[in-house]
Amino acid sequence: MDYSVTFARHFSRLVWLLAHEPESIDEQKAALRAAVTVSRTGVVTLRAEGGQLVVNGAPLPEALTGVQDLVTTFTGHAVNEMVVDMGALPADILGTARILGAVPVQQGPDQGKEVDAKLRALAPRTVRVSLRRARRVSTPLGVPVVPPPMAVPQPAPAAAAARVNGLQPATLSNRVSDFTHDVTSEIVREFTTLERQKESPEELFAKLDGTNSVSATSRLLDIVVGMIEGAARESKPLVVADLFLRIVRGEASKPDPEVKRAYAAAIRRLCKPTTLRSVAGILPKRKDRVNDYLSILARTGEEGAEALIEQLTAAQSLSERRIFFDALVTLKSGTSTLTHMLGDARWYVARNAADLLGELNCLEAEGALADLLRHDDDRVRRAATNALAKLATPQSRVALKKALKDTSPQVRATAAAGLVGKNGKETAATLLRALDSEPDLEVQIAILGALGRMGDPESVDRLVKAAEPDGRLFKRKPAAFRIAAVSALGDARTPAALTALQELTNDRDKDVRDAAARALGQAPRERVTLS
Repeated sequence: MDYSVTFARHFSRLVWLLAHEPESIDEQKAALRAAVTVSRTGVVTLRAEGGQLVVNGAPLPEALTGVQDLVTTFTGHAVNEMVVDMGALPADILGTARILGAVPVQQGPDQGKEVDAKLRALAPRTVRVSLRRARRVSTPLGVPVVPPPMAVPQPAPAAAAARVNGLQPATLSNRVSDFTHDVTSEIVREFTTLERQKESPEELFAKLDGTNSVSATSRLLDIVVGMIEGAARESKPLVVADLFLRIVRGEASKPDPEVKRAYAAAIRRLCKPTTLRSVAGILPKRKDRVNDYLSILARTGEEGAEALIEQLTAAQSLSERRIFFDALVTLKSGTSTLTHMLGDARWYVARNAADLLGELNCLEAEGALADLLRHDDDRVRRAATNALAKLATPQSRVALKKALKDTSPQVRATAAAGLVGKNGKETAATLLRALDSEPDLEVQIAILGALGRMGDPESVDRLVKAAEPDGRLFKRKPAAFRIAAVSALGDARTPAALTALQELTNDRDKDVRDAAARALGQAPRERVTLS
């Protein structure tokens, strides 16, 4: 669901609770915290048009809980538009909600007048409400209105100054001052300050395990989330990971959907880079608990995968990179982030992303991987070629054929190996043509190996010719070339290949004879044909 829709639901519930259930403090706190959290995602604009609530330009379904009540509130107070800034202050959201929910609706020329006056007195900096009548929006709500000076009270008559209900005048004045203290600031403090930590994590989770109350669960989870966020700020990743894991397991163990939603809300609050970075970063240090901590990253979806990708990019040792790499493959997520990373200016970032996309068999990335074959660094092109080989799609096969003409021998060799088993006859012809024009011995050897794994008659015939000795003095075949052809014949294992290997056991070159003997020993006995 879009963040603006979520904000509208929580804000409308907050207004309703303040108006109709002022004693429901826990529910009000939960609604305010949810609205504050969602507001960090982006700006929200609310309007009431034609009996519907329009949020960020899109009308909302009337069936959404609480939304129609907010439409009624906006209409009754002549609200034209309400704009909530990204990261709006809790005091501004709460103060605006209190005014909208508490001020009685007025009709006629005075409609909205009292709301306008109270909003101007509140002067919220991050929430702006405009009313339909121009005279009431001429001054920005962000500018405080200075009230006229209060009249100085006259001294009380001597006869009445003695006592009022048993209190001296000075004492009575102090009591009245205490009673009229800034209520809004007190409520903001009550709503936005987490309860002071008085219990250990063990005690908190014991209470969570023993309650099915949604409000109690939300209150306890707020405290635990605060602990986790504090541990992340203090660089205590093990505390972060262990407490986070208990929340994830708690969510899975609760049968009540409403209680589950409270856990899910806590998890959403913890889906921040600092928190998830702590969880991902601990994997190499707690190898015995990798699966436990991976369950956190799996539960947090793309955000968890992005934290792993960040750690993989920053890893200094091969062993750490392997752990993060394997973790990403296990999660099978983060493909959108990895695809975006293919365009990173750092060659090793693009290479790692290509390797991972290949391991994840991400078909959606084949176009981006094919484009990467034009990268300036041959290490990146080789990784992209290897990834395309694993996708086994028509588009990837076309890209691999183009890679056979790359300037890098390593890329050409990888492309040749990657073409094996794809559209046999056509691919074999492509490999045979590439072998005829290939100048590099290492690439020639890779193509011979690919032809052996193809095993078709044309490929085997070419391998037999490649393995044969050449008697011309100035065009002698390198021994490595002939041995590679012999090994490829062993991979082919067709009757023609085995016959050729049998003859090559009598070759004048000892290395070729030994290679032929090894290839025959690897072949199944029933497929050996003696000449």
